Amino acid sequence: MGLSEHDFQKLGRAVAHTQDVELRAVEAPAVDDRLAAIRNRARARSTRTRTRAIFAAAALAACFATAFLFWRQPFGPTLEYAVDGKAGSIGDWVGRDGDDARLTFSDGSEVVVRAGARARVTELAPGGATILVERGMLHVRVVHGDHTSWVIKSGPFEVHVIGTEFDVGWDAEREELAVSMAEGRIRIEGPCIERSTRFVAAPERTRLACPSQAAADGDPAKPSVAALPAPPSIAESADAEPSPSAAPSTAAPAITAAPPAAPSWRVLLGEGKPREAFTALEKSGVSTAVDGATGSELVELGSAARLEGEPQAATKLYEAARSRFPGTDAAAIAAYHLGRMAFDGRRSWGEAERWFGVYLSERPSGALAPEALGRSIEAARGSGNTARARTLAQRYLDAHPNGAHAALAKKVLAEPTAEEGAGGGG
Repeated sequence: MGLSEHDFQKLGRAVAHTQDVELRAVEAPAVDDRLAAIRNRARARSTRTRTRAIFAAAALAACFATAFLFWRQPFGPTLEYAVDGKAGSIGDWVGRDGDDARLTFSDGSEVVVRAGARARVTELAPGGATILVERGMLHVRVVHGDHTSWVIKSGPFEVHVIGTEFDVGWDAEREELAVSMAEGRIRIEGPCIERSTRFVAAPERTRLACPSQAAADGDPAKPSVAALPAPPSIAESADAEPSPSAAPSTAAPAITAAPPAAPSWRVLLGEGKPREAFTALEKSGVSTAVDGATGSELVELGSAARLEGEPQAATKLYEAARSRFPGTDAAAIAAYHLGRMAFDGRRSWGEAERWFGVYLSERPSGALAPEALGRSIEAARGSGNTARARTLAQRYLDAHPNGAHAALAKKVLAEPTAEEGAGGGG
């Protein structure tokens, strides 16, 4: 018997009702559970993504590290050099008063230490060398290569060279760097250079000096005699129209101008002529400067006296700077120069180290601190105080690991102590 359309509709509603009953019997997950499941799936995807990123970054870093290590590999053997044909060593001072000294390097570069200058090689590398100029003029000719890197250090300045020819000089008294380019280009770095870097190219010449510390002395400014207006000349007075009330002159005697007075030591010092200033000072008596000069003037005059071969006058002027202006830059610099006189002039190692120590205690971060500490190492070695030299060497490396005396400091620390030597001998 067939089913009518009404029967089919009734059957469909019954089946749907049965399915609804069965679905309601199955417990649906809570909303929080569904949200937690969604978060877990998202976290898993994020973890996989982050892991892939970490592995990619690590691989990239490994590539960069490999490239950097390859770039840092020495290109060829370390340079060697000779002084006038004799093998040179790192840290040896080079310089003669009456003649040039010629340094020839294994890459074909050449440095001529002019007569009266003093310099030393402080570091040798495959691509170049580092040279410290204490005073005087050097002629430098560096052969250009793919990895050439030379540094000339003078006071607070560093001259970076790739391949060029030039003259470089250091005036230790004025703390002034002079460069004259013959070929190529160099880069000069220093604390008082704008943006800390300056490029100099041939045929340029330049002089660089850090600002004077004279203002730190606290001395009142004194007018310069040269700045005063000059009186009108006799000729100008003669050309001037006479006053109506003035009686005409008949057979007036000729007036002869007096010769100009010699400039004073202060005027000459202001003109940048310290040696001439000291010569003028000698005529009036050193005691006049001791009583009336500023701290910076006393230091400049003392240095001029030292260069003129007058150590007693130099000592008197330096000591006056210290006694009259204690705690100033001038007093500290005077201590440094007193140390230099003991070091260079008398080889009095103990006195030299004492004065260098005074400078370091008063200006531990001063411009001359690296040189004072480096010379202290040499002074301690000169006096045979090995333990003291080692202490100073370690102190130097801690403060100036790449300084001009770093090679010397490492050499001192590498030398066996007295105890080690005794043990080895047994």
